[in-house]
Amino acid sequence: MEESTRPNVLFIMSDQHNARRLSCAGDEEATTPNLDRLAGEGVRFENAYCNNSICTPSRMSYLSSLYPSTHGYFGLGGPEPRHGITNLFSWFRSHGYRTGALGKLHTPRYWIERSCHVVYHEETEHPRRLASIGLGDANDNSGDARIAGPSRLPYEHSLEATLAQEAIRFLGPVPSKDSKPRAGKPWLAWVSFHRPHQPYTPSEPFASRITPDSVKLPPVSDTETPKIVERREKLGEDTLRKELSSYLNLIGQVDHAIGTVIDALEERGVLDDTIIVYACDHGEFGGEHGLMEKRDGISYRAITRVPLIVRYPKGVVRGKVSEALVESVDLFPTLCSLAGLPAPSTTQGCDLSGLLGREGADAVDALRSHALTENCYRKALTDGRYRLVTNLEHERDELYDLKEDPWELRNLIDDDAHSGVAAEMQRQLIRHLVRARRPITGFSGSWSEGFGADEDGRLDVRALGGSPSGIYD
Repeated sequence: MEESTRPNVLFIMSDQHNARRLSCAGDEEATTPNLDRLAGEGVRFENAYCNNSICTPSRMSYLSSLYPSTHGYFGLGGPEPRHGITNLFSWFRSHGYRTGALGKLHTPRYWIERSCHVVYHEETEHPRRLASIGLGDANDNSGDARIAGPSRLPYEHSLEATLAQEAIRFLGPVPSKDSKPRAGKPWLAWVSFHRPHQPYTPSEPFASRITPDSVKLPPVSDTETPKIVERREKLGEDTLRKELSSYLNLIGQVDHAIGTVIDALEERGVLDDTIIVYACDHGEFGGEHGLMEKRDGISYRAITRVPLIVRYPKGVVRGKVSEALVESVDLFPTLCSLAGLPAPSTTQGCDLSGLLGREGADAVDALRSHALTENCYRKALTDGRYRLVTNLEHERDELYDLKEDPWELRNLIDDDAHSGVAAEMQRQLIRHLVRARRPITGFSGSWSEGFGADEDGRLDVRALGGSPSGIYD
């Protein structure tokens, strides 16, 4: 594909969006008309899982197509990788794309910045902008403080509105009537929204749309883990309702900002020449189990399952809902395929483009049999019907039947009738964990394809540069 005809890529990410909380997914409370539009004009994945349930390692898996076991990051932040880990920006830039990373990046220092033509670090730039216009003291939209309710900031100075304007600036001016809409290089932009992550402080008019009294609370059970029951009782229903209503209103605010970026693409005549992806780094309780945020339950399905929508009229069918199991690592090779680029040899994910172009909303396409989520002290695996969580820190393992118990209220790990299921899921978990870690030795199949040897017959791993081998030297 010629550079001038390659599609643009807009990768929109939010932070901590419960996958149930989309009106196109059947939620009666969420107000998401713009995400609904993307889903109606593209494919929405019902069973997308993040490979890690906290920010930095999850984002690294999206942007590198490496499992946490391979890229090695399990905590928040961290130094730049000592050895090259190919990322989405460096790869697309090497193939002629103009690249930009805007918003909440939350990746190891300098890892992606070196590969971007434009970088907007929201964490530092937005507070400076507010201070410059006398609104520094009204900044109530950062940190983990337990705040829920209307923001002191007007919407036009919120995180969402500001990031949308930065994204539009990256797109460039509206072309004149005499110019071509597709002039210049194709571009790839990561537009990463900080919210609906807490604190839950939507601005007006969004803050008043859903009231605490009107929210519907998901079911709970007293047979859940003592930690969950204790935390739920400590939170209390009044606080839960207040936080949940603000959370839902904040989702609406993020959706509105996304709509302004979509409108800007349309105004510039490049909407249908742009691959648009919406995803989230991880989920959040969002009222499930009577809780908010993600603490004390980081491997629940509410946290590990994420929204994933792909729109691109030239390669994606309209309005399909795929039940296929997909993971964060799948995004990188899929974008390469849609853009007509080869994927780097480092990627561990599956190319989902075959699912995107296949007609029929009810077909279950089996690119993989299971989806894996890794955490330092917990490992989770689902086959679509069952979900196993292995806890490594003196807590009971967990097994849930998602068909009979979609809210994960009954742990079946000690149920004799499900002992065979538990054993098989544990065997599969070990298998997937082994496969998630790319070894230094033992090259086989496509992993060794094209790798040459020195004159003495030895593989020169240092000469491979951006190959996965270089990660471990």
